[in-house]
Amino acid sequence: MRIGRGFQYGSNAFLVTLFVLAIVAMLNFLGARHHIRWDVTKGKLYSLSDQTKQILKNLKKDVKVLAFYREGTGEKLRDLLKEYSYRSDKFHYEFVDPDKYPEKAKTYDIRSYGTIVVQCGNKEEKIYEETEKELTNAILKVIREENKVVYFVEGHGEGRTEDTGAEGYSNAKKALQEANYDVKTVVLAQEGKVPEDCAVLVVPGPRRKFLPNEVDMVRDYIKEGGDAFFLLDPGTDVGLEDMLSEWGVKVENDVVVDVSGVGQLFGIGGPGVPIAAQYERHPITEKLKGIMTFYPLARSVWFRKEGKEGVEGTELVKTSSHSWAETDLSVLKGKGKVRKDPDERSGPIPLAVAVTVEVEEDTTGTKKARVAVFGDSDFARNRYFPFQGNGDFFINTVNWLAEEEELISIRPKQPGFNPIHLTRRQASTLFWISVVVLPALVLVAGVLVYVRRR
Repeated sequence: MRIGRGFQYGSNAFLVTLFVLAIVAMLNFLGARHHIRWDVTKGKLYSLSDQTKQILKNLKKDVKVLAFYREGTGEKLRDLLKEYSYRSDKFHYEFVDPDKYPEKAKTYDIRSYGTIVVQCGNKEEKIYEETEKELTNAILKVIREENKVVYFVEGHGEGRTEDTGAEGYSNAKKALQEANYDVKTVVLAQEGKVPEDCAVLVVPGPRRKFLPNEVDMVRDYIKEGGDAFFLLDPGTDVGLEDMLSEWGVKVENDVVVDVSGVGQLFGIGGPGVPIAAQYERHPITEKLKGIMTFYPLARSVWFRKEGKEGVEGTELVKTSSHSWAETDLSVLKGKGKVRKDPDERSGPIPLAVAVTVEVEEDTTGTKKARVAVFGDSDFARNRYFPFQGNGDFFINTVNWLAEEEELISIRPKQPGFNPIHLTRRQASTLFWISVVVLPALVLVAGVLVYVRRR
């Protein structure tokens, strides 16, 4: 008995269909057991940030999220919470419909749909935006025992945390508060000492010289185990340079010039704005690999260990080989010529140093103070704080100084408007392919199939 050709074709089609269904079933099975997603957006906007992953990984106590949403709503939040729960078995969430469970809504004083309650032990925090940034910040607030205090020094022309203009530090203050630090200011000449509750002392771009007794206050604070962050611009002598040299930090009287031309590509200035992506191995810079940072009008900062007992240091970031340390400071005023002299140091040039200093304590023997010195204060001012890795570099430095290494990370991204710009030729090509060529191919294929069947 001959098997008809139609039967053979039918059998083959059945086997192929069966094979495809088996593959689909296997993929579904694997997908249910292994959480795999692909984020193809340019900035990885729909992937959890490094900061969130780090926090979830280090959770030591159970965190629960109660989302008070009407039934059938909140899918965006549900997807986000699933991502969190996949990262930690100590993270739990529950959706509660206030209409079905009014008693529970009343218990948590829920007054509107879309309220999200984050709990850890006896602490809870309410948020009203279903974003990774808000959720992660709320988790930080409920898991921390107490907020550490960061003091910004004032009184010498420093950048101010209340200044929302281009030269202010309000962006830095906001980012620190979102990381659950308390931010305060101090005028050392009035206070008489660094406050007792100071976790990190920040000196953001002073323009006047510190009084000798103020320098002593800062020195004593560090020698007692305090942690400090200095941002010192070129062309200024603020009286702190000799003190920093005691710990191997050499702040040079120069300005770093970068003629690579990268700055112009970003529209942020000329050779006086070095751009760096070369980081040394250190907890502060661990997450910054491949991310650029910008330093408008910076001076070089070097680490010299020779003869410094109990001091360890790292030159955190360096400029490109197309740079040098210009000693003619008239370029700061636009008067000098930007050209390298034979006796000037060639790049890469270090722009920041982090050191640990062993200090004596009365009862516990020794303790290590931490000090970070940057040759630029502009990189963390409002104008440049959002640029590439600038904000992350600043906050990560504070985290390291405050001994909060688990918070060192790259923070959540914000969705932006990213249009695709096409030239006239590209637009014309796209039009012909999508509107003419592809439909024509479909039409031709249809005609050929019809003719063949006839």
